[in-house]
Formats: sequence, C-alpha cells, structure tokens
Amino acid sequence: MKKKLITSLLVIVLVLACCLTVFAACDKRDYDYTITFYTQQNDELQKITAAAIATFEEAYPGWHIDHQIISNGYDGIRDKVVADISGSKQPDLAYCYADHVSLYMQSGKVVDVSKFINDTSKASYVNADGETVNTDTVVGYTAEELSHFIPAYYNEGKGVNFTDYDKWGFQADSMLMMPFAKSTEAMFYNKDALDACGLKPAETWDEMWTQIEAIEKKYSKATLLGYDSEANWFITESERQGWGYTSTDANNHYLFNNTTAAAWLDTLGEKRAMITSQNKYGSYTSNLFKLGAADGGVIYCIGSTGGAKNQYPGDGTFQMGVTHVPYSTDSEGNVLEKGDLCISQGPSLVMLRSDKAKNPDQKAMMTWMFMKILYSPTVLASVAKLQGYCSPMDNTAELNPEYKAFLEGASEFPKDADAAIASATKLAEQLSRDGKLFTSPAFVGSSEARTQVGNALQFVIEGLSTGTEALQTAYNNCGGK
Repeated sequence: MKKKLITSLLVIVLVLACCLTVFAACDKRDYDYTITFYTQQNDELQKITAAAIATFEEAYPGWHIDHQIISNGYDGIRDKVVADISGSKQPDLAYCYADHVSLYMQSGKVVDVSKFINDTSKASYVNADGETVNTDTVVGYTAEELSHFIPAYYNEGKGVNFTDYDKWGFQADSMLMMPFAKSTEAMFYNKDALDACGLKPAETWDEMWTQIEAIEKKYSKATLLGYDSEANWFITESERQGWGYTSTDANNHYLFNNTTAAAWLDTLGEKRAMITSQNKYGSYTSNLFKLGAADGGVIYCIGSTGGAKNQYPGDGTFQMGVTHVPYSTDSEGNVLEKGDLCISQGPSLVMLRSDKAKNPDQKAMMTWMFMKILYSPTVLASVAKLQGYCSPMDNTAELNPEYKAFLEGASEFPKDADAAIASATKLAEQLSRDGKLFTSPAFVGSSEARTQVGNALQFVIEGLSTGTEALQTAYNNCGGK
C-alpha cells in the first residue's frame, strides 16, 4: 500500500512537472509572438486601435498585440519605458515624443526603422508553430508613398535631429520614430463676447493686448486669455522671435536664459490679471472658456487642436470661433518672418528591440507590419475625426472619402462638437502643408528644459517672480551655473 502511494505521488509530481514545462513554454511562446504596445488612449481611441489589432491578428495568425494603457499621460509612458528598459523587458512599440527617444537611445534599444521603410521585398513571417509564411504585402514604402508623409512631421524622426545620434550608432538619415497622431495649437474664441464689445478676433498679440480695456469694461468677471501650455507659449515665442530656446550643441544646450526673453515675460507679468494658464488655473483652460464671459470665463483659449472637442461650449451657450494663434510682430507692428510659426506636437511611435525574446529580429519585423496597419487611411482618418489630430500623411482625405467629407464640414464658426474638431483639424493640416510648424532639438535634458521654461512663465503670470529671476531658476534647474 505504501509503495503504491509513493508510486502514485511520483506520477503526480511528474505530471505536474510536465504541465509546468508546457505552461512555461506557452508563456515563452506568448512573449516571443506578442507585441506589446504602450499608449495613453481614451476609450474611443482604444476602439480604433482594437480594430487595427484585429486586422493585424487576422492577417498574421499566431501573432498578437498586447495594447497597454499607461497612466499619467505621455510622461507616464516615458517613465514606464525607462523603468522597463532597466529591467530589460521593455515594450516593442510606444507612443513617444522626441525627447523621450533621446533617453531611450542610450540603452541601445531604439530600432532604426529606415531598414523597414526602404525594404521593397514582400513580407514573410514565422508563425507560432515555427513555420515560415510568405505574404503579398510589401514590407516598406515606395518613393511615391513616402512623398505623402508631411515633411514637418516625418523629418522630426530622423537621426540628425537627435543630439549625439552618431555616438549611439545611428546615421543622420536613420529613422528613430515615426509620426502618428499629430497636432498643433489653435485659438478658440467667444465670438458673442467679442461682438458685444465691438471687437474682432485678434490677429496679433499686440492687437489682443489692446482689447483688455474693452473686455474689462463689458465683462468684469472675465479673463482675456487662457493658454493651456505655458511651455508651448514660451517655446513658440522664442522660435518666432529668434531669442533661442535650446540647441543641439552639447556644450550649450540651454539658450533660454537671456534678457530679451526675460523682458517678454515681464510684459506678461504686467497683464497677469487678464491671463491664466493650465497650471495657474489648476485645470485645462477650456473649462473656463466654456463658462462664458459673463460667468467669469476666458474670451480667448489657446490649446491643442487635438483637444478641440473639449473646447466646444455646448449648443446655445455662445458661438465659438476657431482661428490661428496670434502672430508675433516687431516694434512697428509688422509680422515677423517667423511670426506665424506654430509648435508641432502629438505622439509619434518608437520601436524598441525586444532582446529578451528568442526572435528579436522577427518581433521587430512584425511590429513594423503592425505599424503599417496603423498608417492605413482608415486608421489615420478615424483618429483625426475623433479628436482633432491631423493625419501625418497628406493624401489621407483623398484615400478616405468619409474623412474628406468630414473636413469639408469645417467652419470658422462650428455649430457642434464634430464641426469644432473638423475646423481644428483642417487648420492643423493647412499649417503643416504650408510649412508653418516647428520642432525643438531633442537631447537628454530637453524634456526638463521644457518643464522649466513652462514653470518660469507660470511663476511670472502668478506674480511670484520677475522674468530674469524665473529664467535663472529654470537654467539652474537644468544644470546650468
């Protein structure tokens, strides 16, 4: 009896051991054939991505996408990727900004996707059973297809735009990230309030400041301007005016601590009673905009075109308008040569090498094939229509009739939330096609510079500091002397 019991236990142990081995193999197989994708999408965007994932998994049986939503916005994704890289098991694909990629480059994990872009062969892949499957899908893009990527967006991902790219093994024309859901800034305004004051929407910053007296007289509770991003405001004005913000020079990255920028901040400080921002207010200033002038809202609100839906005040509240960010002028009131430039923003995509997998090259190839699905006109148009992002490719409307019809519904005075999105999207697309967008140099520390100049502007419009003091503090916090 005892001998039979021992034998039975041995059998059970052996069975469990086999099961554990099988489970371990399944887990490993799942990792080797699963592409992990980090984003910070809302519920509606996740549905679009889910449809793209279904298309991919149907086209490439045995391969799967693990779409993970990371909290705390784009910075949260950056922090999670950095932590994951330290643990040597980072995602295969992630939303990013250029300054994030500068951090990742040092790990040796960033994949130069130019090798896929320029691959004219038809894709083949290895399925989970170890079988090679040939397809009729071309891996890369033709010259004609590449020509439709908007240069302002596409060129941002090239190695030459990243400090020390060659130090980390890249070339000037290496492609370190690909543009995805792009946006810029627009000015949303309360047309009814301006009409009541006998005013037109301000074309320039100088014109806006002349409207303060009339606004104060008519709407004692109102604030003239809400600017959602303090950093964007400072960076944009620095680019337009040529004061200097940052540079690719490793010995002189931080240019923003200068007397001209400080003097400009002081002029904002003088108007601080009529200016607010996201951090000063404690929330997106679109919430103030929707209040209406009589109830203490802002007359003008400058924010991302990607947030246009959140600017719409609701039917019957007041008529909103959508236009460009005010132009910057010289002392004689003439628009500066770069006075109409706007900042380029919105997430790009970075691919990271999965060295912990048995098949890192195959995972990279399949990650790229998933990216190509994300760049289909259907996906790009759906993302743009949903929030006010614009497509990084200029032929999306021609290839997607629904998107073309959507853009045709744009108006300076949108009648509903969808029209507000269309208006902002069309404005962003026009700016991108006209070459009016700019980006800043990416290097280790560029993310901190952005944070610090935003803080400097906030301190000044809160009356906590002068321009000179705020910029010196920002410079010090970036590691300056």
